[in-house]
Amino acid sequence: MGVRIGRNGGSRYRRRCRRLRDSNRGLVSVVGTLLALLVFFTLFGIFLTQFLPVWMTDNESQFAANTQTSMANLKSNVDLQLGFSGPGVLATPFTMASQGVPLIAAPTPGILNFIPTSPGVFANVTMSVGPGGGRTFSQNVSLGTLVMSLPNRYYSPQSYSFEDDAVVQSQTDQAQTLAFPLGLYINTTGSYSAVTMSMVQLFGNATQSVTTGTQEVYTHFLSVQTFTSNGKNGAPFTTTFKIGTHYPCAWAVYLQTALSHSPLAKSHWTLAPSTCVAAGGKAVDILLTLTSINSFTLIFGQISVIVGVGLG
Repeated sequence: MGVRIGRNGGSRYRRRCRRLRDSNRGLVSVVGTLLALLVFFTLFGIFLTQFLPVWMTDNESQFAANTQTSMANLKSNVDLQLGFSGPGVLATPFTMASQGVPLIAAPTPGILNFIPTSPGVFANVTMSVGPGGGRTFSQNVSLGTLVMSLPNRYYSPQSYSFEDDAVVQSQTDQAQTLAFPLGLYINTTGSYSAVTMSMVQLFGNATQSVTTGTQEVYTHFLSVQTFTSNGKNGAPFTTTFKIGTHYPCAWAVYLQTALSHSPLAKSHWTLAPSTCVAAGGKAVDILLTLTSINSFTLIFGQISVIVGVGLG
């Protein structure tokens, strides 16, 4: 005789099979969820380690480019005011932060500082024969400096500084360049040499700005004077230019390059130091001596600087 399975036994068997199928479906769901999470975190990790640095590097490099443009515009505005004795007030906008990555990376903020005086930071021009063939003439001033610091996290941290009508780009003590130099013009005709130089003193209250969006920097024209010496009875004379700066590499390399490529004979000028030297956090003096020149013109301007809203 065959074995018969009763109704109760058959029901128990079917319930066991159903529970096993439900358990398998639950296990598949958990494994599927874990695999989906694994794929998500893998892709997210690749995004964080590969795409985010590239994205933020582009954002911060654009931030640096914007700052360089603002500094160039600031110098252009100051040169315009000195060249035409006005307009009285000009504004230069500065972008104060880079773009970020939404929900992932915050923007990189910049720090804008105006420093009216610093120990050892100055400019001096001395002519051995003053205007009109008179006695020694000297113009010595402390230099105000406008500095935009970019503490980048992905791109190279750097700063841009406006001092003595020049814009200095600096990454380290020895990685510096005069991105936009001061006015220095040298002309020679035969043995006759004429030199023109600009010198700008910045006034104002010490200011620091750390904000988002755009910050305005206002330059107020105060005065401009021109001092010209043609020696005494046309005889050649000596002029010196000395600058105390925290960016000696930028100034020394620029002046060495500019004078080397100028029409002025090498025997008619000396520069010390003539190569890059580290400042070490202190101001360093750069001395340029021009000898046997026949004419020297100094254009000396004074500008008041205000960071933020206000006309002073």
